[in-house]
Amino acid sequence: MTRLNLLRGVVALCLAAAGAAQAQYTATPADWACTNKVGGTWTHGRAPSPCDASAFGPDSFVRGNYGGVIFNDAAASATTERQRYMQAMYPVIRDASERYLRSRKPDVSTRELEAFQRGTFATLRQETFWSHYRDAQTATGQPWMLKMMRGDSGHGHGMMQVDDRYHFTQLQQGTGWNMMQNFTYAIDIYYDAWQAAPAACLAGVTTPTGTAAEVDEYWRSRARSAWSAYNGGPTKVCRWQNPADANVAKDNGYRDNYDARLWLTDVADTATAAGIDVACLMDNGPQCPVPTGGAVEPGKLLQVGAAACVLNGSTLECVDDVRDAACLAIRAPFEEGSIVPTYVAQTTGYARIDHNRHQLCRAGVVGLQSLASAIATQQPLDLRSAPDGMVLGQAPAGTYQVLDFMVSSAQQQKRLYRIRATLNGTLTDGWIDGGDGSNHATRAIGAAPTGAGAIAYPGDWVKVVPNLNTRATPGGTLLITIPAGTVVQVKEVFGTASANNLYYRVDYLHSDGVLREGWIFAGNLYPASTLANWAVPTAAPSAARHAICPNGTRYDHHLRQCMSASQTYGPFTASTTQACVDAGGGAVCTASRPTVVEGVAVTLPIWSKAQAAAATGNGDCPRGAARSATHRFHCTETVVRNGVAETDVYGPFGTTLANACLARSGNAAYCRTNRWPAATFLAVQP
Repeated sequence: MTRLNLLRGVVALCLAAAGAAQAQYTATPADWACTNKVGGTWTHGRAPSPCDASAFGPDSFVRGNYGGVIFNDAAASATTERQRYMQAMYPVIRDASERYLRSRKPDVSTRELEAFQRGTFATLRQETFWSHYRDAQTATGQPWMLKMMRGDSGHGHGMMQVDDRYHFTQLQQGTGWNMMQNFTYAIDIYYDAWQAAPAACLAGVTTPTGTAAEVDEYWRSRARSAWSAYNGGPTKVCRWQNPADANVAKDNGYRDNYDARLWLTDVADTATAAGIDVACLMDNGPQCPVPTGGAVEPGKLLQVGAAACVLNGSTLECVDDVRDAACLAIRAPFEEGSIVPTYVAQTTGYARIDHNRHQLCRAGVVGLQSLASAIATQQPLDLRSAPDGMVLGQAPAGTYQVLDFMVSSAQQQKRLYRIRATLNGTLTDGWIDGGDGSNHATRAIGAAPTGAGAIAYPGDWVKVVPNLNTRATPGGTLLITIPAGTVVQVKEVFGTASANNLYYRVDYLHSDGVLREGWIFAGNLYPASTLANWAVPTAAPSAARHAICPNGTRYDHHLRQCMSASQTYGPFTASTTQACVDAGGGAVCTASRPTVVEGVAVTLPIWSKAQAAAATGNGDCPRGAARSATHRFHCTETVVRNGVAETDVYGPFGTTLANACLARSGNAAYCRTNRWPAATFLAVQP
C-alpha cells in the first residue's frame, strides 16, 4: 500500500505521496468524469452529490459484489431504507477496520481496536454520512441508475473522498469507485495520523493507563488528533485543540460524532455478519466475482486474491504477496512471465498451504541471507529507491543489515536486499543487487554484525515500550505480559508475512520468580517501520550472552551455529552429519574434538566453514530439523538412540537458560552447547 500524507479541502481527500516526492498534481475540472449528477440529503447513505458509477467500472461488478450495501432511493420508506442500509454497512466497516488494524499491528489490544474502529466510524460519518453507492434518478420519470458518492465539486470520490487532483491515476484504476479499495486506500492516512499523534496533542499522556475515564480520554484524544491530521494535513494533528482555528466547527463535529456514536442511530444489531466478502474486496477487488466455470491450472503461476500460488499435486501452495512468487519454484515448477487470475471459488476442493516468505525463500535460494542478518558487500553497489527504482548513489563496500529481500526469476534466483547506507552524509534506505545463483558470493555474503542495526541483532538489549505479551510462538499462545519499560535481551529475530512483521525471542524473569522464554512482537517494517512503538535499543544491564559458544567464537544468527574465523562448531543434526559423510568429509564428520566453553572443557564436532555450510542446508532450521510449537518455536529433530526415539532441541539458549539447566542437571555438558534433550529444555520452561 502506498505511503501517503494527507492534504484536505473542505470535504474531499487530497492525498499526496509521503516524503520528498509529492504526488503529481492534475488540474482536473470540477465534476471531472461526473455524469448524471444527482442531489441528496445529509443522512446516512444519501449524501450529495453522486454521479454515474459506470464512469469507473462496470455496474455488474458492483451489483455482484456490493448488492446489499447500495442505497435504494426507490424504496417506499426512506427511513426504513436508511436503517436497512446502515445495518448492512456497519458490519462491513467493522470488519474492514479490524482487518486493516490487525494487519498493521498484529498484537493490537482490544481497547485500541475498539477506539480505532470508533474513530473510523466517526470519520465516515463526518466525511460522507457513510455514503458510497446509491440507486437514484436524475429526475422523476427518468431511469434508475447506479451512482457513486462525489463531493467537493466532484473532486472527492467515494465514502473516503479521495481527491482526483492528487490521485488521478489511482482513481482512473478504480480506487474511488470500488468501495473497499476506496476504504483501504484512504484508511492508511488515518492510521498514520493515529500513530503519529504526539504527546502535545494528548495532554502529555503517552500511554493508555490510569482510571477508565483517563484511558477513554487518551483514546478519544488520539482519535481527534488523527482526524484533524486526516482533514487538515500532517501539520494539523493538534488542530482540534485550537478553538480559534477556522476549522473548529469540523473538529467539533467530529468530536460529537465520536462521543455520541451517531451512526448507531440507524444500526439495530452491531454483531451481525457482513453480507459481502470484505477480505477479498479489500485485497484484490476485481478478482472477487464468482466465476461460472474455469479450473485451477497446474504449471501456472496463479493469483488468488493478493496471494501468489502454484498447484503442487492436489495442494495449492501460496505466499501472501506476488512479489515472492519466484520462491514458489521450490514447491512446484511453473511458467514464468505471466500470472493467471484465479478466483477463490475455483480453489474449493484443494488443500492449501500458506508459506511464510522468510522460510520459503531461504529454503529455495542458496545463499539468500535472512531478514535482520548482516551481509558484507564485496564491492560498491548501486543503491536504488526501489527494487527497480532510480539510483540514489553508491553504497560503499561494507557491512549492512538486511532490512528486506526480494527474489526475482525462479531460474536465475536474482536476489535484492534492502539496506541502510550513508550517502553524502545521510543514512538512506534503498535496494542493492545481491547477485544471482551464479555470482551472489562475489556481491554480498553473510557476515558478523558491526555496530547497531535498524532491527535489533541477537544479543542486543531492548526496552519494551508498552506492556507486551510474551507468547510461546510468534503470534501464538499467550504466556505472560512484560511490563512497559522492562529491559530484555534479544536472542533471536523472526519475520512473518510480506509486511515483515518482526518478533523477538527473549527471556523474562517474572515477579513470580519464574523464568520464561518466549516471543514478543517488535513491530513491522512496511508500509513504514513501527519498531520504535514496541521495543527500543538500550544499554546492556549485564554481561549475559544470548547464546553459549566456545571461547573465541560467535553465534551466527543466520546459520544458527557457533563460528570462528575459519571453523564451525557443532552439535550438528543427524541429517547434517550424514550429508557431511555423503560429501566425502570422512572421519571429521563424526569425530568430536576438545574445546572450551566458558572455562569448561567439552568436546564438539568442529568442521570447516565451507563443509558445515554445505551440509547444514539452506533452511530456517538445520537439515533434518524443523520449528516446533511445543518447544517455544525452537528447531528440533527426532533421533533414535539405543532403539528409542528422542527429541533434541537446538538453541540459542543463552546464559540465563544455561544457568537454569546447570542448576537442574549439574555439570551436564549439553547445558553449555546448543543442543539439549527435549526433556531438559521443557523442564526449565513453565
